Amino acid sequence: MITIEVSPLYEIMEQQTQKWPNVLVLLRHGQSLYNEERELVNRGILNIYSDALKNLRDADYPLSAKGLTQAKKAADFLKKQYGSFDVIFSSPFVRAEKTARIVAEKFIDANFVIEERIREKEFGIADGLTAEELNKFYPREYERKQKEKKYYYRPPGGESYPDVNLRLWSFLNTLVREHARSKVLIVSHSAVMLCFRKLLEKLNEADLLRIDKEDELKNCGIISYRYDPRLKPKPKLKLEFYNKTAN
Repeated sequence: MITIEVSPLYEIMEQQTQKWPNVLVLLRHGQSLYNEERELVNRGILNIYSDALKNLRDADYPLSAKGLTQAKKAADFLKKQYGSFDVIFSSPFVRAEKTARIVAEKFIDANFVIEERIREKEFGIADGLTAEELNKFYPREYERKQKEKKYYYRPPGGESYPDVNLRLWSFLNTLVREHARSKVLIVSHSAVMLCFRKLLEKLNEADLLRIDKEDELKNCGIISYRYDPRLKPKPKLKLEFYNKTAN
């Protein structure tokens, strides 16, 4: 096995040209009331989501009691693991911002930024509908979804995964311009965090769907990257761990 040593001069030059954060951490929001009901729907206990939930926008789904506890535990874990952050970016959706505010109490020196580009994937007419309801109310859309599959399907008024990728590219461009060599925390949503992995690790459609199926991101699941100048190609962010939760 050949070991390649990085010279001190190379390290200095790399630091001078480094555009990426030293640490980039992504945190999914805690369990929301929607997540709570979705679990009951998936288990067959509920057939449809409650009227109380249907009357809310996706952006307004609050955390459940369990979600609040998860956020507090995540805050303690992040403080112990990272010590500090320079900036905390949060999706404007209620469940994400509440999670981020709880975490931010542990990092009072961090700049707190609401960032719309990391909001949840838009579901359009499919928002709040079970698969059975989508088939009942929009049978042609249901058929199209089966044909297009999860990655490329874009419901009317909604987004596909590639649509999310485009706005995340825009956000990442801002990140490298304004937060080089920083410690950054992003509080967002499961689909968005998978798209971050897609872009940062140059995954393909099959990779993303396999990860989602085999290891679905948990509420308050954490993805961690650290800058590594030896990585090729760019971006030089090495995955430290995926889907870690506080005990």
